[in-house]
Amino acid sequence: MFKKIVGLVFTCSFLFSCQQAAEEVISRDTANTEAISAAEVSIMPKKSLSAKAEPEQISFTATIKYMNLEGGFFGLISKEGKHWLPLNLEKEFQKDGAVIKVTGKAITGMMTIQQWGTPFSITDIELITAANKAPENKNLQ
Repeated sequence: MFKKIVGLVFTCSFLFSCQQAAEEVISRDTANTEAISAAEVSIMPKKSLSAKAEPEQISFTATIKYMNLEGGFFGLISKEGKHWLPLNLEKEFQKDGAVIKVTGKAITGMMTIQQWGTPFSITDIELITAANKAPENKNLQ
């Protein structure tokens, strides 16, 4: 019985000392945090966790490609080979193989179910070449 009581007292004192050490670390970190001046805070980089548009618009020529993934979607492949995921491609331009000139903003920090390309918000679009029509299969008529 004596061993149990000594063990209990030892355990309680150990836990109490750990708690005091943790409180000292927290108070020391709080003091260091308060020592940061307003000038230091203003030079720290600011980073937003929400999706946002890049400040500048970009223009490029791309081919519209239908992707049969995740329910199907249209993507843009630029002449440089970069993949773009248009978020607001109008129905009249949703033609596999069409070549377009597009202007808009890249969206950063956004996840999509397609997980393909950089999300892109279109502000201006121009058709350069219409989509190539596939030859009709006369056996299906």
